[in-house]
Amino acid sequence: MFITPLLSQPEIRSFIFLISNILVLLFTICFIQSFSFFYLFLYLIIVICICKIIARGHSYTPPKNINLTGQTVIVTGAASGIGRVSAIEFSKLGAKVIVGIRGQSRAEEVAQVLEREAHVIGTGQIIGYNLDLSKLSVVKDFSVKILEHEDHVNILLNNAATGCFSYSLTSDGLPKEFGTNHIGHFYLTKLLLPLLIRSKARIINVSSIGHCFITDGINYAFPSSSYNGNIAHWQSKLAQIWHACELQELYGQQGINAYSLSPGMIYTPLTQRMLALFAWICPLIYMIVGKSLYEGAQTSLYCSLSDQAKPGRFHADCKEAKPSPLAYNKKLAKECWEISERIIIEKTKSF
Repeated sequence: MFITPLLSQPEIRSFIFLISNILVLLFTICFIQSFSFFYLFLYLIIVICICKIIARGHSYTPPKNINLTGQTVIVTGAASGIGRVSAIEFSKLGAKVIVGIRGQSRAEEVAQVLEREAHVIGTGQIIGYNLDLSKLSVVKDFSVKILEHEDHVNILLNNAATGCFSYSLTSDGLPKEFGTNHIGHFYLTKLLLPLLIRSKARIINVSSIGHCFITDGINYAFPSSSYNGNIAHWQSKLAQIWHACELQELYGQQGINAYSLSPGMIYTPLTQRMLALFAWICPLIYMIVGKSLYEGAQTSLYCSLSDQAKPGRFHADCKEAKPSPLAYNKKLAKECWEISERIIIEKTKSF
């Protein structure tokens, strides 16, 4: 594990600050005979407030001259979490936002709700299409709709993700996390690539700082006997970084700008499912040292809109960040790209 990227995250610094001050409180209670519970309580409240300030980190405010009217943005996984926030923010800026959500009727319902939340009915438009990244045939159908109805796509935010407790496969026979989080987005991007190149689009892959826990690369055999849900999730997020790096390497000269990012420590529905065994304590910890959904969406917006974002690089806390040493390993990135291409060819040959 490469510890430096973890320590640079505001949420980790907030957590360290919280734990150190809890130890001070425990020492005071255990070894100081004369103390006031009122002042200890006040001290704890102040500590929690400081933790929230530290965890918030940087935010991104689009310049007043940014207007996305006439631009088209695609956001995967916008039914909840930071994808939902991102879609609303893009719409507020006037963009036509296409949200990919499982189930056509559900996608349309969510799009209508998001449009009302954005208060931009009649300006920025939000459209919902069925998109299940765990089913490559559905990914193709989604892409066909985009190619039929859109003559440009300016931003593709590959945001959706899944996590599992036990080993499971997608309908295409791929490990659930890798097949959904990486291969689904890889195939979607591949299908839309001619349109993205023509539009000189930005492609943003939402990864995770958890990729730093992967020290040996990815075992593409994905043995079920050694399955660990967190490791599987983090491997898929490392693959998303490699995907962005290779996109920039291969297509940067044709106008594509690709980015990867960590949104930070956020208690989303996905996090809630992955940490269900610790449900009694995790919400409290996340409430103190984690980001809100709006705060967590800031780096996605930064990479989507800011000229300061660095193509081909990893970002966190609204700036370029240092990833693990594996993240910029060109040999491993190329290997992941080639394996992903072979998987796509094999799994889609029937359609």
